[in-house]
Amino acid sequence: MLLKDLVVSPCNVRDRKVDDEGIKTLKDSIKQYSLISKILLRAGKGGKFEIIAGQRRYLALLDLLGEDHELPVEDYILLEDIDDEKAYILSITENQQRLDLSPFELNAAILKLNEFGYKDKEIAKVLNITPHRLKRLSTLAQDERKMPEAAKVELHKPVEESSLDDAHWQKIRDIESEDVIKDVVDYIIDKESPPREVPSIIKAIEKQYNQENPPLGDENTKPAKTSVEQNDIEGPIEYKHKGEIKLELHGDEKILKVIGKGTDNEAEDVPLEHYMEYLLHPEKFRCFITFKMQVKPVD
Repeated sequence: MLLKDLVVSPCNVRDRKVDDEGIKTLKDSIKQYSLISKILLRAGKGGKFEIIAGQRRYLALLDLLGEDHELPVEDYILLEDIDDEKAYILSITENQQRLDLSPFELNAAILKLNEFGYKDKEIAKVLNITPHRLKRLSTLAQDERKMPEAAKVELHKPVEESSLDDAHWQKIRDIESEDVIKDVVDYIIDKESPPREVPSIIKAIEKQYNQENPPLGDENTKPAKTSVEQNDIEGPIEYKHKGEIKLELHGDEKILKVIGKGTDNEAEDVPLEHYMEYLLHPEKFRCFITFKMQVKPVD
């Protein structure tokens, strides 16, 4: 069987581009140890053989040895009488063992398994995910049109390699303004913010947009000036304490405080937008603050 007789199966669950560095690593491994894991195949159309699992191994061999290389029988398994459903499940199982599927790959797998008649509990078991995450992932395809390109890129990566995943997107998806969505996504990726911080990020960015764009027809009402607007800042914002930022929860209200490290150990209230602006433009601030976020309910 020659390498040029192989094609990637439409039942292969992977949808993202194979990175050059991964292929190089595989080529080095093949040179040293030969092919460790076998390529799984089934008969295809026109005398071709479909790759159910082993696309990266196939591409490494192709780059290393060329399309006329004959694949030794010990390097592949030819599966007989395997339909699309079994092939797809096998691809999921084999790929999950090697590298977690990306959120978009999991979304595609959910839709495909639905076509095969699988119920939500069965799909969660096959994909080894919780029912709660299954619900999150199910919305990605319908949300793709309103996603900024940066969000799509991150959601096509495995979670361990991305700065924004389906847990982030679940908290972003209901924002109405495309500009706010883009700014929130860019901020999360730039700062590698965890999902738990997304609501506060959204609130701060929406507040800034509302101040910059007051409702039409409200001529007598001028937006209050805030320190987060760069043009309104006459000089550096100065805090007298050196210490940590603590986020206190008073019911639904969140208050940031600078917890002092001096002898008086005073606490100073800090507007949430100051904290956001500090992360974006620290040069505006004259302070020495170690931003270690602590969430502590206050009676």
